[in-house]
Amino acid sequence: MKTYGSEPGAPTPQQVQVGISEFVVTDADTTLKSYGLGSCLAVALYDDQAEVGGLAHVMLPSGDEAGSEPTNPGKFADTAIRALLRRMVEEGATYTDVEAKIAGGSDMFEFESFGEGVGIRNVEAAKSELEKLGVPLVAEDVGGKKGRTVEFNATTGVLTITVADGEVDDGEGAGVTEL
Repeated sequence: MKTYGSEPGAPTPQQVQVGISEFVVTDADTTLKSYGLGSCLAVALYDDQAEVGGLAHVMLPSGDEAGSEPTNPGKFADTAIRALLRRMVEEGATYTDVEAKIAGGSDMFEFESFGEGVGIRNVEAAKSELEKLGVPLVAEDVGGKKGRTVEFNATTGVLTITVADGEVDDGEGAGVTEL
């Protein structure tokens, strides 16, 4: 059996882990990966023409509401999206060609005293910021009560989501979804 992409001399994509409150932008043949998204949200931006992409693993909805310029823009949905977009343009992306995909934002725990869950607020903040910036959201896999791990191929723009318990939220049971 021949396995394509593993021929001698074939380039192997580099994998880079993107941790909580971090973001990474690359124009290389790189796969960006974030583990254990519960209420956190993965925001993937890419320009397929320039082959530049980035992934943020955001923890909270709004840095603007924090009242001061955050020292870690990757922590918040709004500031992470702005920082990703700015860095992507520096790497050669064209602002008007950038598209977005998001995954995560689960509400795995219920805390009635806190009102609406962090996961839902992360999704709403990301969608609001993308709309403000004119970046189209082309795909999403958000909400529910399950954790997710994501892999983002920054060159192709494919976002692969694996649900923590091996089941896809839509009941198909495949365990892996590609956006």
